[in-house]
Amino acid sequence: MKYYTTKEISCILGVNVKTIQKLIREHKLEAFRISGRYLVEEKTLKEYINERKV
Repeated sequence: MKYYTTKEISCILGVNVKTIQKLIREHKLEAFRISGRYLVEEKTLKEYINERKV
């Protein structure tokens, strides 16, 4: 299973890290926190991207 940091997701989506953090805070992107860092599962990120394409 692969996990992405907010920095990696910001590069993939082409947005600022703060935007990713906001999506997580607003529960629009599911993530969990380990050692003070947010991590997003690959499956969750793919689902988020696919929902945005519609």
